[in-house]
Amino acid sequence: MHWHWLIVIYLFLGGLGAGTYLTSFAAEKGWLGKSSSLTRMGYYLAPPIVTIGTVLLVFDLGQGLTKPWLLIGLIMNPRSVMTWGVYILALFIVVGLIKAYFTFKNKATPNIVTITGAVLALATCAYTGLLLTVIKAVPFWATGIMPVLFVVSAISTGLSLTSLLAILAEKERFTEGREGQAHILLIGAELIIVAVFVGIMFFGVNGPVGKESVELVVTGAYSLVFWGYFIGLGLLFPLFVFIYQHRKSKQSAVNETLSAASEIAATVQKKHHSFLTIVSDISVIIGGFALRALIILAAIPVWDGFTIY
Repeated sequence: MHWHWLIVIYLFLGGLGAGTYLTSFAAEKGWLGKSSSLTRMGYYLAPPIVTIGTVLLVFDLGQGLTKPWLLIGLIMNPRSVMTWGVYILALFIVVGLIKAYFTFKNKATPNIVTITGAVLALATCAYTGLLLTVIKAVPFWATGIMPVLFVVSAISTGLSLTSLLAILAEKERFTEGREGQAHILLIGAELIIVAVFVGIMFFGVNGPVGKESVELVVTGAYSLVFWGYFIGLGLLFPLFVFIYQHRKSKQSAVNETLSAASEIAATVQKKHHSFLTIVSDISVIIGGFALRALIILAAIPVWDGFTIY
């Protein structure tokens, strides 16, 4: 395959940046609770992260440094998914910068700007998966599940990165909203989507080459990355932590009404949970990167029915 680490990083950063924007958008709309402190950080993160990813994509095309004028062709083919992506990414970066400016200045952003940014962020998440789906010569990619998987993973990793940096930026002002519940829903959805995807490939729906790719991931050369970094560290560990925290926070809320002693204990427990949250967020981000690496590196192309090694 000609697609290697630069594409892995690009796909990761594109989804991550878009996910941070959607996180702050959700927080601003109150979907993460009224006490969420994530209403600003995601807007600051989105434009530079997506810009870096886009630059890496240009370099990977092989003309970024030697013949940059040839890249004009990227915007001249409206039937190409890559052309769609150029417009989506460019517009999202511009709108994201405008939104970040208004946020930094503590000015009310025109609603059309905020909504447009959210739509473009969602399109960016989906595009990173759609870019792979249309490549029919790689059965491992040629499934409509791919964009859905990338959207959910992008929002999940974006939520984690926004939470991590918001803790540092807001410091004592940082308060938690419904981020834990959002993580549970996102990770649960991602596990289901991955299970469906693996099942489709294992049962040969996309042919023997697609099955060979998934065998590389699940039982072959990349199995340690799949089960260890992606499933174990990136999904199951944070899922258990967030479920544990959610149950404890509900119990603490009940205990706080019973006695002052239990209120002190709940405060101590909350600090402990904050450390677990940081570790879990880092794990989610590692898992998101591992997912992109697995999808790209385990893909086996076909040509006229013959496998190319």
